[in-house]
Amino acid sequence: KGLIMELAEKRIDYRDNSTPIYIYPIGDVHMGAYNCAEGHFRKYVDYIKKQKNAYWVGGGDLCDCIVPSDASRYDVRSLADWIFTGDAMTVKEALTDIAKQERERVTEILWPIRDRCLGLIAGNHEEQLMRRSYNAHHYIMCDALKAPNLTDCAFVRLSLQNPSRVVSTVVIFLHHGFGGGRTPGAEPNHMARLRAFIDADIILRGHSHSFRIEPPQPILCIPRKGSLPDECNQREIKSANWGCWLKSYARGPSTYDSRMAYPARTLTALEIEIKPRKHKKKTVAGRGVDSRAPLITMRECSYE
Repeated sequence: KGLIMELAEKRIDYRDNSTPIYIYPIGDVHMGAYNCAEGHFRKYVDYIKKQKNAYWVGGGDLCDCIVPSDASRYDVRSLADWIFTGDAMTVKEALTDIAKQERERVTEILWPIRDRCLGLIAGNHEEQLMRRSYNAHHYIMCDALKAPNLTDCAFVRLSLQNPSRVVSTVVIFLHHGFGGGRTPGAEPNHMARLRAFIDADIILRGHSHSFRIEPPQPILCIPRKGSLPDECNQREIKSANWGCWLKSYARGPSTYDSRMAYPARTLTALEIEIKPRKHKKKTVAGRGVDSRAPLITMRECSYE
């Protein structure tokens, strides 16, 4: 099927409410670009591998996917040095299918954590490769990692279960992203557009290479049946941009980022901690808060 929105579910079993579950978005790696921060990315993957109860989801643009048919962006000088490793014939063969070289390299890095993958969405680089070169790169990568193909955006429902029953659920919506990110207001405005029509506990996006955790969005509500509370109940929507693994201005040859004078970005990764809670309700500032909902915390990941 084509790249359309996907719905997915993952059951996660845990022993007790004190055991947190971690979600790590991995997007905008741009493997194969000269300025890809591959060393930092490998450390992040190794961190996820060592973390208990850790899962990850692919956010698109895992590979740079810029090939000669993409005449407006392709520049052989912007390719990573490792693509030119070997004798002349080896390099020639590598250059005949650049996306394949990038895909195999990022697959090798992610292979140790493949069984923790919630799925992969496609980014604009995968989409352009499909349009310009008829290259099903995203589908091949999903098959290689044995990961669910979440197409270009997806809802993922996590069912958090203890040994006896389902305690709670967390709904994640992720989209690779859209639009520019040069101005300070770009990211909050892009996220606000998603939060205007997406009902999820967590909303994630990338594309602009910015790392940003938005303030929680409170949603007020009342029960649809039963007695009315003294005050409105509330829940929160957490949202963030996951950042990137590109050195904005790497020393060396010209890159797409430097030619376009994009703002410098940090090599910062996102960590999402989810703590299941017992079935009960509490009052905060006069408002009823459903404590059955998991406690969700977003923060910068200390992967180094």
